[in-house]
Amino acid sequence: MHPTLSTAPGLALPSPWGIFEILLLVTLAAHLLAVNVAFGGTLIALLSPGATRDAATALGRKLPTTVAVAVNLAIPPLLFASVLYGQHLYSAAVLSAVTWLSLFMAVMVAYALLYYAQPRLALAASRPALLVAACLLLAASLILVNVSTLAIRPAAWMAYFDNPSGTILNFSDATFWPRWLHFVTASLAVAGLFLAFVGGRGAIPGDGSAAARKRLGLAWFTRATMAQFLVGLWFLFSLPHETRFAFLGGDGLATGMLLAGVCLAGAALIQGVRGRTGAAALFTVAVILAMVVVREFVRMFALAPEYSPARLPVAAQYGPFVMFLIACAGVAAVVIWAVGCYRRQAGKGA
Repeated sequence: MHPTLSTAPGLALPSPWGIFEILLLVTLAAHLLAVNVAFGGTLIALLSPGATRDAATALGRKLPTTVAVAVNLAIPPLLFASVLYGQHLYSAAVLSAVTWLSLFMAVMVAYALLYYAQPRLALAASRPALLVAACLLLAASLILVNVSTLAIRPAAWMAYFDNPSGTILNFSDATFWPRWLHFVTASLAVAGLFLAFVGGRGAIPGDGSAAARKRLGLAWFTRATMAQFLVGLWFLFSLPHETRFAFLGGDGLATGMLLAGVCLAGAALIQGVRGRTGAAALFTVAVILAMVVVREFVRMFALAPEYSPARLPVAAQYGPFVMFLIACAGVAAVVIWAVGCYRRQAGKGA
């Protein structure tokens, strides 16, 4: 008889699943925003030609900080996803344990290389460090997509019986490459907009360097956003028939959220073409929130009807949740204070 695998039913939740779902979506959007700037910024700093090196250097100086922020912001969504989808997430991580454990080393080495390259970005000596850092971050993105796609394909776990060594890769999944490319183009767009917004903010008339940073950033943003529409269409039609049908009218909420994301992306693109970085940034944040919700619908449709976090029993324990909110408020206050101190010191240094 052929061996089989079953999925654990899941444990009771200490609060209604909707609370954890909202926290997952919000924290994941914040994490992706930082990741896009870090990953896309590394690629832009590496790929920018000599004529735009000064503008790319301004972005490159912020890369070590954004990588550190992205790593820290990865913890909350991982914890909330573990509560709702732990049996799927950790099963996928175990099946690809070798690459999954390599993820953390890859990001740490990339951070060290970006830190090394930071004061040398205007020099050719920084190019090898940037190249290796970009390759490591590309590998990290592939590892994350591998786990994400494995986690929503329990049928693919049967490969364990042929390969129990923890090196399973899900490259044969029809959604793998469009999903990964969707992330790469999004990173280039968001990092470009970040460069245009931050690099051109507060510039005085006639400031040529600020104008160059804004032009370079908006060029990356508009072109990558245009590519996003094509890649997103590829991703949509690579989904299983039932999931694709849900987004094409079969499920009103999922269809509405997808349309909202597309419309918001179009609005962001229009604002970017017009050079309005502030408005483009607001629309882009809204796009990320909408697409995080779409991503969650993809996961729910893929795991239904066998599993749904909404069906998990609830053993209410609101005391820990209140303590969590208090801790979040305290951490937010400390972060705001620390950022204020940093900006005041930076102003004095200038």
